[in-house]
Amino acid sequence: MRTVSNVAALAFAGGRVEERIQLILDELRAVVPYTAVLLTGFDPITKRQRPAVKVGYSRQLSDYLTGENFRVEMLEPYARSLRGWPMRECDLPIDPLSLRPIAEHLRPAGYPEGLLMGLTADGGRDVGFMIMSVDDARTPPSDEAVTSIGVLAGVLANLVDPLRDARSLASVLSAERTAVAIMPDGTTEAVQGVTSPELLDPGSPLRQAVARLARAKQADTPFTWLDDRGTWYSCRLLRCRDRIFVLIMTECEQRYRLSHRELEVLTHLAAGSTNDEIAAELVVTTRTVRAHVERVMEKLSVRSRSGAVARALQEGLIIP
Repeated sequence: MRTVSNVAALAFAGGRVEERIQLILDELRAVVPYTAVLLTGFDPITKRQRPAVKVGYSRQLSDYLTGENFRVEMLEPYARSLRGWPMRECDLPIDPLSLRPIAEHLRPAGYPEGLLMGLTADGGRDVGFMIMSVDDARTPPSDEAVTSIGVLAGVLANLVDPLRDARSLASVLSAERTAVAIMPDGTTEAVQGVTSPELLDPGSPLRQAVARLARAKQADTPFTWLDDRGTWYSCRLLRCRDRIFVLIMTECEQRYRLSHRELEVLTHLAAGSTNDEIAAELVVTTRTVRAHVERVMEKLSVRSRSGAVARALQEGLIIP
């Protein structure tokens, strides 16, 4: 219980994730005196397992353990089905030496016993795995050790989950907000609320607008959106690690009574465009643009264009 308590405290402490994982694995040595350990996470960019922490295993063996053959021959059939519960080598339903990963890789490297555990996040997503090896076949991990590590599976999964930051952001949002993680390959993962079809379609105007904002490389970008049904949304696009973005949307009233065209003009003002440039972009006269600018300043209760721009940037009164 002391180990479980210490690990839980480390998981929610400050500092870099890699440092916390290393401290956690040091704590787990008290229940499993391992010679080697590998904890992996799923890389959303390469779609491969990548080591979060590696101790003891050679580079060659580590590359094998994070490769496709180990996943197909060992991880999927024997660890994933347990959904976050460790399996010892001695508990395998068949002779361990009939398995190529053990007979041709782990045993020749001097690891006659150990445990393997798939890491599963919320919703059943596979986010990584952990393998521990010991160098004495007479001392496999105890039942108590298996139970302790199984209890901590969720903690370890959360640490290596590429959507961890997105879910942390969602945990402090009000319930009426929708949050969606946009992965590097364009796929989406619902974080909170119901995901609209417009968010799921990479070719939708909203997703194209989000892609343009993402290229700006800002950490936090507020903006306003009007969908095809005439519903207004207050939005924020947040940059997380591993090139993952989180889009937060809240249905709102028409902001400051600004029309869609007035928001377009305000967006161009915020980009530094002149009246003539805005007129050319919107295919209207310069006189029309001046009239829009005056109405925008009146509705925002500001006395200058710069005041309107400051309000737009601060409150996200732009349409990307």
